[in-house]
Amino acid sequence: MLLAAIIPLLAFVSLGAWAFSSPVGSSPDDDFHLAAVWCGLGERDGLCENPDDGSQDRLVPASLPTAPCYAFNPEQSGECWVPDESGLITVTRANIDGLYPPLFYATMSIFASEDIQASVMAMRLFNAALAVGLLTAVFFVLPRWTRPALIVSVAATSVPLGAFVLASTNPSAWAVLSAAVVWIALYGATQTAGRRRYALAGLALFGALLGAGARADAAVYACFAVVLALILGARLHRDALIPAVTGGIIVLVSAVFYLNAAQGGAVVTGMTEGNPPLTGGQLLSNLLEIPSLWIGAVGGWHLGWLDTRLPATVPILVMVVVAGALFVGIRRLDLRRLVALLLVLASLWVVPFVLLYQSRVVVGTIIQPRYLLPLLVIAIGVASLRRDAESSWNGGRLGLAAAALTVAFTVSLQFNIQRYTTGTDESSLDPGANAEWWWNGAPSPAFVWVLGSLAFAGMLALFALALPRPEREASTAWTAEPAPEGSDRAVAEPVAQPAEEGSDLARTVPLADDDLDPRPHGVADVVPQPASAAEPAGKDHPVA
Repeated sequence: MLLAAIIPLLAFVSLGAWAFSSPVGSSPDDDFHLAAVWCGLGERDGLCENPDDGSQDRLVPASLPTAPCYAFNPEQSGECWVPDESGLITVTRANIDGLYPPLFYATMSIFASEDIQASVMAMRLFNAALAVGLLTAVFFVLPRWTRPALIVSVAATSVPLGAFVLASTNPSAWAVLSAAVVWIALYGATQTAGRRRYALAGLALFGALLGAGARADAAVYACFAVVLALILGARLHRDALIPAVTGGIIVLVSAVFYLNAAQGGAVVTGMTEGNPPLTGGQLLSNLLEIPSLWIGAVGGWHLGWLDTRLPATVPILVMVVVAGALFVGIRRLDLRRLVALLLVLASLWVVPFVLLYQSRVVVGTIIQPRYLLPLLVIAIGVASLRRDAESSWNGGRLGLAAAALTVAFTVSLQFNIQRYTTGTDESSLDPGANAEWWWNGAPSPAFVWVLGSLAFAGMLALFALALPRPEREASTAWTAEPAPEGSDRAVAEPVAQPAEEGSDLARTVPLADDDLDPRPHGVADVVPQPASAAEPAGKDHPVA
């Protein structure tokens, strides 16, 4: 129970460090998103006013649209922004035309006030808490053997872009969170019974609502997650009714948000207009260059307004972990998981290619890695959905992956803080040395950097400690125990099968995995053989 409280707290501190690491307006297109947030609940005096000229323009606090004054100029620190400008200013883009779904902006607008800095920090910390809270809830309701898929998919893709986005005022925060939980919560609902099934179905629906209410593409990803979950876990049995109905509701809700967002037309019309058609050479180049978008999602592209460069160490270390997670996961693929994994890997190539084709642009323009990050999260999760995942990540693999992610997290957080405290024209180990900008009343930049990095390292270390030790797995004998009182599912009894002709041992029948099974995962269920037919197990026939 202590770990159950400490690990989420460390995760929140890690994301909180990213919330403090950059000034107001630092996430991509924040000039638009912040205005949309302030107008997310309609007209309010001093926050979002209608000029009554028949246009879609709005009046917002004067310092709001000027917050990204440092955008595209990495040598400029956050000092250029003046947060206490008085009066209102006209903005022409505030999502009044319904370009994006309204739910994200309406929720963030609850925190909007005349104090822009305090409001933005409250929004960032709320999104960080929402991410940690939802992931924690899904983790504890999932069957134990599926939990590593959730943890590996989120941890491997969280550095650096995932953490930056999750603790931001960008709608992609909810898109990434939705992708992480919808498919596995709905799949978990196909593997459980009783209250846990209903809880997982509800969490899947809530996750889909977040994604579809934030971005039109996240609505599509939620529908895709339903397809993957049903491929992985659908059964022709009445127990499948709740997951199937939940999947149908998710598709319906996502379709409503998608069709009511002008952004959804990008799949058909593209994200830009007026460009000449791409040549054959450009199409081929796009096809071959798409993996650069995947690398960009793990630090290969710049952060913020694509102007915060990270050293090559970051993407290399994270790509090693991502590739390792994929290779560890695909060792034993059954047909269902193979089909699901091929679909999501194909989508990582097809989706950006189609968007580039329709927009008539080449890789490196318009289409950003954060659009594909949700698909990458799902891909790692599906690959990691193995019944022996806990044992697969024990020992050296886990240690190397945790070390690589910790180094990447520490380096990228330091670079991101210093980019805004001094600009890139200065460099030092202490990101707060000679600082030109920092949050009023906040702990020092160095304190935030060190605390966030230690929290991330501690979180991974505690996850490693929570895994069962290999030597304990090998020596623990299992004896059946009754299901705890109030449990939704009873522990299944092993079923003996007749030995095949010519065999010395009775055939073993693996039991369905469940949290109530006290054995470590991966230990086979062996039915003892009558003494007259075979020698005792462990002599000439050791139990595997």
